[in-house]
Amino acid sequence: MRYDVTIDDRHLRVELALDGRFLIDDRVAAADVRETVHGWQWSIRLDGESHEVTLVTHDPMRLDVDGRDVRATVVDERALRASRGSAATRVGRVEVRAPMPGLLKAIHVKEGDTVDRDAPILTLEAMKMENELLAPVRGRVAKLSHSAGTKVEGGAVLAVITQDEAR
Repeated sequence: MRYDVTIDDRHLRVELALDGRFLIDDRVAAADVRETVHGWQWSIRLDGESHEVTLVTHDPMRLDVDGRDVRATVVDERALRASRGSAATRVGRVEVRAPMPGLLKAIHVKEGDTVDRDAPILTLEAMKMENELLAPVRGRVAKLSHSAGTKVEGGAVLAVITQDEAR
């Protein structure tokens, strides 16, 4: 689920993963999640600072972030893609980052390979579980930053993909 959050004049893109981690502007943030009688609460650690977040209301979505009232908007990804138009051509470099610290167990591509969106490109082992990392876009593998068998930190850039035209 993706949210657009504005705190003061700062706009953030926040994505909540099923395993409880957050991506805040493409940076991994560790989170402790608790369900309370009054709703959901998160303790989020980002850039070395801890933040307490509580879901106050769902519609409209309001959050309490460190004691401050913040409004958030749920982003409908399908509508967002449709609004860009089918002929949209967004070309760029997309970084694939480690979602958590772990061992880079396998690399399934080489630099220069063409990959489809959602194709498996890397396997990261963390907490005795293998996590397959998928290509977020269709494109060409421009760079592989580490070799198999390397321990990596959460948020480390593992690969760079040069994005093809959006389709």
